[in-house]
Amino acid sequence: MKNKSQILIVDDSKLNRASLSDILKDGYEILEAENGKEALEILESHVETIAVIILDLVMPVMDGFGFLEKFGENEAYKYIPVIVTTGSDDVESEKRCLKLGVWDFIPKKFHPDIIHFRVLNAIQKSKIDVLKYDLLTGIYNEQNFYLETREMLDRHKEQTFAVIHYDVDRFKMINSLYGAAEGDHLICQVAKAIDSVLEGRDATTYGRISGDIFAICMSYDKKQEIEEVLQEIDGNLKRHETPYYLETSAGIYLLENNDWEVPIICDKAAIAARRCKGQYLLHAAFYTPEMGLEMLREQKIIDEMDTALQENQFVVYYQPKYEVKTGRPYGAEALVRWQKEDGSFVSPGEFIPIFEKNGFITRLDYYVWEKVCQFIRSELDEGREPAPISVNVSRVNLYTPKFLETIVDLVEKYKVPPHYLYLELTETVFSDSEKLIREAVDNLHKVGFTIMMDDFGSGYSSLNVLKDIHLDIIKIDREFLPRSEEDIRSEKILEAIIRMANSLKLPIVVEGVEEAHQVELLSRLGCDYIQGYYFAKPMPQAQYRDLILANGA
Repeated sequence: MKNKSQILIVDDSKLNRASLSDILKDGYEILEAENGKEALEILESHVETIAVIILDLVMPVMDGFGFLEKFGENEAYKYIPVIVTTGSDDVESEKRCLKLGVWDFIPKKFHPDIIHFRVLNAIQKSKIDVLKYDLLTGIYNEQNFYLETREMLDRHKEQTFAVIHYDVDRFKMINSLYGAAEGDHLICQVAKAIDSVLEGRDATTYGRISGDIFAICMSYDKKQEIEEVLQEIDGNLKRHETPYYLETSAGIYLLENNDWEVPIICDKAAIAARRCKGQYLLHAAFYTPEMGLEMLREQKIIDEMDTALQENQFVVYYQPKYEVKTGRPYGAEALVRWQKEDGSFVSPGEFIPIFEKNGFITRLDYYVWEKVCQFIRSELDEGREPAPISVNVSRVNLYTPKFLETIVDLVEKYKVPPHYLYLELTETVFSDSEKLIREAVDNLHKVGFTIMMDDFGSGYSSLNVLKDIHLDIIKIDREFLPRSEEDIRSEKILEAIIRMANSLKLPIVVEGVEEAHQVELLSRLGCDYIQGYYFAKPMPQAQYRDLILANGA
């Protein structure tokens, strides 16, 4: 921060400006403005160096009140003290000034010592407030949130409290892709949304802890109060239009003991917030002891993920798809397995959700795409015509503006025609932002990729997607498969889905097929491809290659 060494004197009287300038010029550089409009223009270019503003109220063009109203709209000016010069005991004017944020008053019968003392006091107070509040948002910073919360909990030992960890999902990605200025703007909007809901509420503190992370401590009688507060904050925040899809997460810890250290309480709320990451429609979660144990397991995976990627511990497995008519393998889905140096495996059910939450999934996706491209290239080099391999594309990748460029560069690098690579998008991806997804699918089609919708029917928007977005293949979720030959209801639903897909000329893959009666049913209903343990489990690349060679596929 620059040294604040300037004083801005705003007065239409040249004599008054000269008098104040003479008193203060030895310690400060003096800036002068004849009215509020001129003062705002000067302030805009000197915000970091102006220590105090001395303001007259009665001026032409824009008076002092007009200046104060505009001044108060800009968070960047929050810690610049304003001292009003007054020539009368107008109580109503003073009340209005104080309401608009004026720090002090000095009489127009200028007394040098009084002016010096009041200016110095204002500067000292502003320095204290700068240390107390977050400079960007104007609410408590981390240290003072902890201090104020501690004092509040000590004052209200008989009340029940909750601490809320509140943050923006994928904020680092937003900040990286849209720039620091947009990131700062978003943080300010979050702070305003919180402030507008909680300002003046009894037994409540809130502050910005770091980055996009905010903390709230509030008293409550029923858990419903906490949920209502969060809904109101979310509602206020989402009134602001953004060029990206905006989601938030809130972790809630209900205090068992008001004497616990505030940072420890906040850590428990942060653990609860992690439960929301990557969870469609889940934006708030209450802390449970099991979450703490789960967090330790997650942290171990996070600590090891970079090394695992560098050392190629992630291995691509291929689960064949079989043509129903011929019973022969045709292509496969590329899946990732994590095999540690000691030979043990980490379940995808453990690490995939973690990587989706922390963004590492984008690097892992690329790793898998590249391994698949290398495999397809090797098949082409050996003179074979490989069946297409489908790869998964996470929702995080679709929100990356360079996603299309990245995957196009990859297939060009290995000289793999895009039609050999099927891109699988889960049904929930299509629920996020229809416009964004439609544009992404259209662009991928233009390049030559085939788009599959995975887990069809598992969400609420599958039919809307078929209506509004051009897909090439649908993959029906295993939940629609009859569990027994007597499960007529599931059979009828599955039949209706397959009939609809056939009428749209959409090839169908059904996953999770494990039993003979399911294969027989799918064959009778006109399904195109089957994937599941009945035919083959996911297998290493070498085994998959042997399989397709043995079947002449």
